[in-house]
Amino acid sequence: MNNFEISKKYFLEGIELYSNQHYNEAKLKFEESLKLEPNRPSILLNLSKTYFKLHDYEKAEEKLEKLFLLVGFKEEKKEAFKLILEVYTKQNNINKIVLNKNRISISNLDNKLNYLKHTLFYPSFFNSNEEIDIARDNINENINHLLNSKDCPKLNLENEMLNPVNFWLTYDGKSNIETYKKLVKLYKKIYQINDEQNLDANKSKDKIKIAFISEFFTNHSIMKWFKGIIYKLDKQKFEVFVFHSDKTKRGNRFEEIKRNELIFKYENIFLPESFFEKKKIIQDKNLDILFYTDIHMSTNLYFLTLYKLARYQVTTLGHPETTGNKEIDYFLSSKLLETDNYEKRYTEKVILSESLPLYFYKPEIKSKLDKNELTEKNIYSCPQAIFKMHPNFDLAIKKILHRDKKAQIYFVKDKSEILYKQFINRLKKSISSDFDRIKFIKPNNVEEFINHCGRASVLLDPFIFGSATSFIESMFYGTPTISMPNENMKSRIVTGAYKQMKINDAPIKTNIDDYVDHAIEIANSNNYDLKNYFSGQADKFIFNNDNFIKEFENLFLEIVN
Repeated sequence: MNNFEISKKYFLEGIELYSNQHYNEAKLKFEESLKLEPNRPSILLNLSKTYFKLHDYEKAEEKLEKLFLLVGFKEEKKEAFKLILEVYTKQNNINKIVLNKNRISISNLDNKLNYLKHTLFYPSFFNSNEEIDIARDNINENINHLLNSKDCPKLNLENEMLNPVNFWLTYDGKSNIETYKKLVKLYKKIYQINDEQNLDANKSKDKIKIAFISEFFTNHSIMKWFKGIIYKLDKQKFEVFVFHSDKTKRGNRFEEIKRNELIFKYENIFLPESFFEKKKIIQDKNLDILFYTDIHMSTNLYFLTLYKLARYQVTTLGHPETTGNKEIDYFLSSKLLETDNYEKRYTEKVILSESLPLYFYKPEIKSKLDKNELTEKNIYSCPQAIFKMHPNFDLAIKKILHRDKKAQIYFVKDKSEILYKQFINRLKKSISSDFDRIKFIKPNNVEEFINHCGRASVLLDPFIFGSATSFIESMFYGTPTISMPNENMKSRIVTGAYKQMKINDAPIKTNIDDYVDHAIEIANSNNYDLKNYFSGQADKFIFNNDNFIKEFENLFLEIVN
């Protein structure tokens, strides 16, 4: 056989392996084929697709750029352009997205959904504040263009659902209220949703009909925060429904909320895949209150919030930021979390509870740490999602490593390890000689996670968007968390929890140097007694807080009456 025939043989074998999802083996076949025909577009394209499947985005980009240099081959280049935008998206490479802005068009991306997906792309991780500014300018310019364009694409919610960009905008440190208002207006334009009139449904004669809706009533923080409220609401006063998404992942907590339906007297409703069937099922319940636990977190349920499906629609700090959506009447926050002029940061009317608006059962740990494990020094941990790691936080990490020569700082990898690798590359630019004292662990189950927090000498609350569930779970052992909140509630949950625990001298700081110094002080001290004190206060005031149930009931009785 000549080189062409051998190359074709390898190529066809690669296609077969790729179609059967054997990507590593397909990669080897395509690479052998490319050695024999280094400029064949079909080989370059399929090898790039294989690298993409293997999360090797640098090599995928390299082969696609080579394809673009070839003359002709319009069809391959059209598919290649779509793929390279996916590569830039996975790399969070806003600079290259912006550079290709003039090439992002419906004709280049085949359909309206792909066009809008890339036009409204926002990174989940940034290398610098300059990248944040570029991304913000780009997204605002694109939103304004679409709002003002007569040719703004129209989509169907049944089969062309966008992934709302709102979620990722929360983590960059910028104000979002005006952007969210524009996004709501844009989504209604794209999906041709008319403004809803307030429902004037008849209030239930005997009980208030309240429904909790989320995709995450399963092995997720949302379940941990809200299952106690669902279970413990007075069923003599409230008729309770729990709406589940068809996308909810199965797990032991999902089975728990299904199993407990009869014990705690609520009704589970499993919504179908069809968007408009979901909408009708909810409307037909004639609800007094529809309680969205976590708006912005679920693509599958977000667009329901653009409709008025109950007399009153409420959200809370499952995703701790305003919605910008006038269909949402109330935002349940807390006096422990808000600062002066907080109303200006919300489009909803804010309800302020006395306690944190959650009910958290104390975790059960089978293999508890001993005293020696709880008294190790110089172990710092920031066990948060990597997309919370704002560029400003790097300076605190650098200063801790510089000032505490024994410090070891732990972070948790993301499951795909995409953001983890980007975070490593960012840290290496500012931290060189001390980088070997930065450690990354894999995601843990709940018990392993809590024990990791217990072994830490001190926990680091990241800037901009702070800890929440992880802080509460860490209070099983009471490991102190250093926090540096700003005026926004999403950075103040640790602060609020300390207040509820009645910790008057909590480690809350207002500048990086004080944050670093106090973290080092705790990490180098014998803080066993401090851990025990914090843990004891959490037992009294955070875990199993029945006071909030009565408060929740009274707040919602006031809304309806």
